Amino acid sequence: MKTLKSTSTPNEIDGSPFADFGFNYLWRLHGLGKHVPAFAGMCVIKNGFAKYCRSGGFSGVESRIIETLKNIEESFQIPNGSLKAELLALTTGTFDETLSSEQFFHKKNKQSRLAGLFRDLKAKGQKPVGGHTEFFNMENIPAKAKFANAQRQTNKKIGLDTVTWKRENNIHGCPTPLENPDEIGYGEIVKALPRSLFGLA
Repeated sequence: MKTLKSTSTPNEIDGSPFADFGFNYLWRLHGLGKHVPAFAGMCVIKNGFAKYCRSGGFSGVESRIIETLKNIEESFQIPNGSLKAELLALTTGTFDETLSSEQFFHKKNKQSRLAGLFRDLKAKGQKPVGGHTEFFNMENIPAKAKFANAQRQTNKKIGLDTVTWKRENNIHGCPTPLENPDEIGYGEIVKALPRSLFGLA
């Protein structure tokens, strides 16, 4: 499937940032072990949620992946564009549907979770990257099988219990459609990158 870098440009997409429509997506991170030996030999994957359309009219899933790559590179002081994300699978649906699948996957695979991937950001007094607890050490094939299993209606019902509980207890990670309407868009991400990356003086 599609491969992205922190310097990639997301595709434009028809939709509204306020719509009750989102992605549950699965992607693999390539290249981190080369720069951070502690991750050498690991298959780092991320299962996340993104609204379908981000501000500016860009694909929510592509914008979110690009944003995450950028922050990983900043966190570990890796040159821009060094890491790659391979999109393995994605589904669309309402916020409740996609978040329920995501939360089921997270709950059932805690033993493979890579805790503290962005812990150095906290040590620097910076805000951790959104979704930093959603990374797992898992091979592609089982990861995709587990992702598919999380899409079953019976498992979505289990995941929805977690979504509801987190919302009721004000725990971050399970937004509603109109929450964070001014969520950062790709335009803001581009502004933060060096102009030289785009051939500008």
